[in-house]
Amino acid sequence: MPPEAPAGPDVDATARVSRSGGRLTWASSPPLVLRRTGPGRVHLVQVGGGPLGGDRLRLDVDLGSGERLELRTAAATVVQPGRHGGKARFAVTARLGPGASLDWRPGPTVVTDGADWWSSLDLRLAAGATATVTEQVVMGRADQRGGRCRSDLTATVDGRSLLATATRLDGADAVLAGPGGSGAARSLGTLLVCGDGLNGIGDDGGENGALRWARTVLDGPGALVTALGPTTDVARTVEAQRALLAGG
Repeated sequence: MPPEAPAGPDVDATARVSRSGGRLTWASSPPLVLRRTGPGRVHLVQVGGGPLGGDRLRLDVDLGSGERLELRTAAATVVQPGRHGGKARFAVTARLGPGASLDWRPGPTVVTDGADWWSSLDLRLAAGATATVTEQVVMGRADQRGGRCRSDLTATVDGRSLLATATRLDGADAVLAGPGGSGAARSLGTLLVCGDGLNGIGDDGGENGALRWARTVLDGPGALVTALGPTTDVARTVEAQRALLAGG
């Protein structure tokens, strides 16, 4: 049986981080805690267990003109069902001024049996800004099929839409987990690169055993990479593509 979710009421929490004029500021409270770990690096720490079904978590990021920020998580995020059901929600909004740069690279998100996870990322880039987003979802702990997962990703550059995509996974749904869906793959990885510097990079993709991956060049400029398969293979493929597209 899966471990029982920790007790406690549903959580509604917002964390904020901004950098302007060379000054980094942040505000947060449990269960979302921000820690500065370098001159231009901040880690998001999840404390107190969860997220649990019913939790509503938000992260707001604002970068001024020419500012740079690396945003990480301290560990994998493990989503568990809540005592009262409902979705666990995590919404990230990032606004980047002209010439700003964001590297958002959280640890894997593990969606356990019975959990319902809905994450969204809304990127708003001014002209000349760049962003690199690397995310990975793992369906369930060892010997689990995994719960439900919805992931929404939108990006605009200088007011123009670059990308709007939604992904649905469900380890207990025979259709979504079948040959026409994830093919019972354990993990999905996504890499989005927005901004200049992709000259000479084209569409690509392939299969290697249980791993399938594809790279699509976007008109913005930008590129989207998706990889589906075993957890380790997905992580390696996404990292290799990140090194190619974003320079390591």
